[in-house]
Amino acid sequence: MRLNRKNIYEINIWPGFVDILGTLLIVTIFTVLISTVTQIYFNDQLDIKRGEISSLDDEIKALLNQLNVSKKNYNEVEKKYAKSSKINKKLNEKLKEIENQRAKSEYMIKMKTRELSQLVNEKSEILENLKSKNQEVKDISRANKEYSLQVFELKRDLEKLNERLSQLSKLLIESEEEDKKNQVIIKNLGKKLNKALAGKVTELKKYQSEFFKKIKEAIGNRDDVIISGDRFVFPSEIFFESGSDIIEKEGLKKLSEVAKGLIEISQQIPSEIDWILRVDGHTDKIPINNEKFKSNWHLSSSRAINIVKFFIQQGIEPHRLLAAGFGENYPIDGDETPVAYQKNRRIEIKLTTR
Repeated sequence: MRLNRKNIYEINIWPGFVDILGTLLIVTIFTVLISTVTQIYFNDQLDIKRGEISSLDDEIKALLNQLNVSKKNYNEVEKKYAKSSKINKKLNEKLKEIENQRAKSEYMIKMKTRELSQLVNEKSEILENLKSKNQEVKDISRANKEYSLQVFELKRDLEKLNERLSQLSKLLIESEEEDKKNQVIIKNLGKKLNKALAGKVTELKKYQSEFFKKIKEAIGNRDDVIISGDRFVFPSEIFFESGSDIIEKEGLKKLSEVAKGLIEISQQIPSEIDWILRVDGHTDKIPINNEKFKSNWHLSSSRAINIVKFFIQQGIEPHRLLAAGFGENYPIDGDETPVAYQKNRRIEIKLTTR
């Protein structure tokens, strides 16, 4: 049987073409396999580093909470912690750089995969493109080595940070011990301060007695003026008409005598005793609602304020006076009778400390 030239040409060309296709397929699979292995390795490494950084963040938060409790005594610790925060910030920045580089690598791998799939259809450019792709694979391998070095540096920085954190823990323990000692000292100072305050209160009581004598002399023998504990209780009728906050003439005379006695006593009170004259206004429970006063609370407060204003006019310093209105909320007598209402309508004056 004779073979013509056309048959001989087909038998010689076809095996070579098949070898080329086989070689292309093997190179494609090998490139995709390398890309997949590289991506898995970086994902594992990034997950490990994220876990380590997350645990490190938790430890730093715990240290911050402890430092806030005694921040006045931990200035040195705060400085060292600030350095640790800077290191942590640098680690986070490096991690972000690695993630950005990994994203770029993934994007490059996707692009190269598309290009490799196009090579199957572009038979005439297979050999030239294979050379360029091999060079790119080498570049990726080189980048992988650089990433490995960066991961090693991250581990080394983490070890240094752990050492600094242990130093911070020791400093915190020492600071807590010092704080316990300071608390004992503060307790002792508190006891001394309480004794000193008790002495000042006792000293003020001496001047209260003299003040009471002056007021008794000023008001004369009145059965309706009551001394209740450490305060004088005046019926409102001495100073005000019913439903009014304007001080009557008789009331002005009594208050001027009280102010005169207080000024004499204040000259004897030592400057370290922070005394005040407190004026409290009280009313009965009968409701009031007119153009000037919407409630008994407003009326009692206005009466107390007007008495304080009068004392200021008489020469008593404003910071030594206090006006308070209680309305009908603190009755002396809880009965529902005119006598009880009269008792509850009152002005109380007390010499006390601020």
